[in-house]
Amino acid sequence: MIDNSFWNGKTAIVTGHTGFKGSWLACILKSLNVNVIGISDFKRLSDNYKNLNTKEIFEREEEIDIFNNHDKLEILRFKDVDFVFHFAAQGIVSIANEKPLDTINSNVIGTFNILNFVNNIQSAKTLIIATTDKVYLDTDADNTEESRLGGKEFYSASKASSEHIISAFSNTMKREDLNIGVIRSGNVLGGGDGAKDRIVTDLINCLKSSQNIYLRNPNSIRPWQYILDSLNGYLLTAQYCTKNKKDEVFNLNSELNNSYTVLDLTNELLDSWGSEINSQIIIEDGEFYETDVLRINSKKANKVLNWDAIYSVSDIAKGIVEWYKLSEIDKNVTFKLIDNYYEKLNS
Repeated sequence: MIDNSFWNGKTAIVTGHTGFKGSWLACILKSLNVNVIGISDFKRLSDNYKNLNTKEIFEREEEIDIFNNHDKLEILRFKDVDFVFHFAAQGIVSIANEKPLDTINSNVIGTFNILNFVNNIQSAKTLIIATTDKVYLDTDADNTEESRLGGKEFYSASKASSEHIISAFSNTMKREDLNIGVIRSGNVLGGGDGAKDRIVTDLINCLKSSQNIYLRNPNSIRPWQYILDSLNGYLLTAQYCTKNKKDEVFNLNSELNNSYTVLDLTNELLDSWGSEINSQIIIEDGEFYETDVLRINSKKANKVLNWDAIYSVSDIAKGIVEWYKLSEIDKNVTFKLIDNYYEKLNS
């Protein structure tokens, strides 16, 4: 359970705060009365970020490319920062295929730069780093946190490499009083994504414009999870690592949803959209390598953090549609969905 007193009045940096997960996390932190500082290169603005009144959420926003401007990072000496959540990354598989070097620079060198940056903020107690469920070498296996890492395409390879960098940094350079938590989360879905070549973005755009829906891998299985289920795990990890003064790695996977295909998710979204739909589903050949089946084991998070996902695929679809339909008239829709989620979680 989230400890409100633990977060009240603290200060947190969120890297990649203009992105999907980063902007949602910033809203949760703000609702917990945390002072939030955002760091981003501002190249990608999620639909959620664009819908927010950012001046009411962020104490400060810094425009920094964590790969190219690490010297600027070093100039920023924050005295009273308690936590850093690192989301800034190149997170799109198709872009990684097109621009492998940019992806490696962002996800590997960028991660090292953030590690070094946070290590020099003496007040910072805990650094939480988002990697991915795709870091595992054998993607078909029931992967635990101890399973072998690896990647068969540039995105997963870059993320697996970043984990080796995190481990090496922890073993050789990390100060003793800094705790590092690494989160390998399933495919996170929710309203306000907007990134190119993401399933929700593509589906919503097609539904809004009554265009046909093209699915390149309709039978691919992913560990789908709701944005708030996932981010709740990040907060619980920060609490755990800080209170126990230790580093940890956690998988976050929804047992409810880990057997659903891309086509299943698409049909759920179509059902939730509700109004007359003119879009047709068309299956097309995939243009680049993607894993067919991807599952991870989150029993450790269930046991240690008492974390679990509470949203089914149907709930996720409804939440996505609700965000997109209400965001057109309500700037506070994200905060309302956060309140609804925690009421449901704690009931």
